[in-house]
Amino acid sequence: MNKIAIIGFGGAGFCAAEEARRRDPKAVIDVYSDTDLGPYNPMLTTYYVKGAIPYDAMFPYGSLEEIREKLNLNIYTNRPVTGLDPANRTLRFADGSQAGYDNILISTGASAVAPPIPGMDLPGVLKMRTVKDAQELKQRLDSGAVKSGLVIGSSWVGIKVVEDLAVRDIPCTLIDGAPWMFYVAAFEESARRIQADLQHKGVSLSFNQMLERIEREDDGRLTAVTKSGDRFTADLIAVCIGVRTNTAFLKDSGVAMNRGVVVDKTMATNYPGVYAAGDCCEALDIQSGTHRNIGVWFNAQKQGRVAGANMTGGRMEFDANVLVNLAHYLDYDFISIGDVSACGPEDAVYEYEDARYYIRGVRNGGGVKCLNVIGSAESNGLLKNIFIKSIESPAAGIDIRSVCYLKDKGFPDSFIDFLGGKSVD
Repeated sequence: MNKIAIIGFGGAGFCAAEEARRRDPKAVIDVYSDTDLGPYNPMLTTYYVKGAIPYDAMFPYGSLEEIREKLNLNIYTNRPVTGLDPANRTLRFADGSQAGYDNILISTGASAVAPPIPGMDLPGVLKMRTVKDAQELKQRLDSGAVKSGLVIGSSWVGIKVVEDLAVRDIPCTLIDGAPWMFYVAAFEESARRIQADLQHKGVSLSFNQMLERIEREDDGRLTAVTKSGDRFTADLIAVCIGVRTNTAFLKDSGVAMNRGVVVDKTMATNYPGVYAAGDCCEALDIQSGTHRNIGVWFNAQKQGRVAGANMTGGRMEFDANVLVNLAHYLDYDFISIGDVSACGPEDAVYEYEDARYYIRGVRNGGGVKCLNVIGSAESNGLLKNIFIKSIESPAAGIDIRSVCYLKDKGFPDSFIDFLGGKSVD
């Protein structure tokens, strides 16, 4: 009988368990979680803070009790794994006990990064990643005591916290150490438009600001002091500068790692029977040909299903890992697909702007390299698929159905031509 262990129970862990159970009704599936919560989508936590969704909506698969009964799982809550011995197929726990397995999935996700500076532990200085983080932020904002907010980090989470403040009419300042918004995803030309919109909506911005320390003022407010000497004072500070993979327990395991656990297209690691999926892993990026950690909910779900199939004797592959991000906030949409840093002066640049869209893209003979689109969140999935196809088959163009969809959404013929399609009337 196949004994499967799953470490971490987010989107990847759940989808792996569901797929494994579908393929092998008799398998023993043990889930080890470091919380007592069901699988939740970290990006939905900001929607909960905003008041756009109720608490239960953060848990798209239901409660732990419902999942346990539906999938016949052994779920061990508040049971963090402290070590892995893949040669002997055993797990270790903090109390010294061990557990065995035949196949194992590492799906421990990632945690919000806190810079090692003085003042990070002051009350009112928050990170934003977990349900607990969301509950604390929502409670503080709903109390009415927060009259001003400072968000550190123009990340995908950071911009949603800005929205959480703005919808309550709480004055907000956003600072970042980079030269412009969404630095790793946005062309400077795109960022200028994003920043202008935020400023028009009352958000104060400051860039090239490296955080040095956080202080408590005599009146109880908090001040972030940057290395340039600038001071930003607010009632609440949210630090949203990125995440780090939860892989410290693998330090002496021999499992291959870079920033995350390195996996192949089957989500297998360098050890037989050991798989990884979700925000803790590095899968193959088809654009660069290197392994890269791309923490996206859709990827985590698909990777989990692939791992679940392969842990039960199936054969599935995950082969569509590309950098893709979607930001929807304050009635504004920004899509970024591809690697901005891969673009060079020799590449062909496309730019278009009208009352609805701003589009900037770069391509060369090898297909589209990067794409920024402002104004069309609903086209994210289609544009991602077109982008992937342009890498896999640069000369193939795009199908007529996709062309018609883009025209129906008001995209110009010149953009369709840029993507590799042909304009139709």
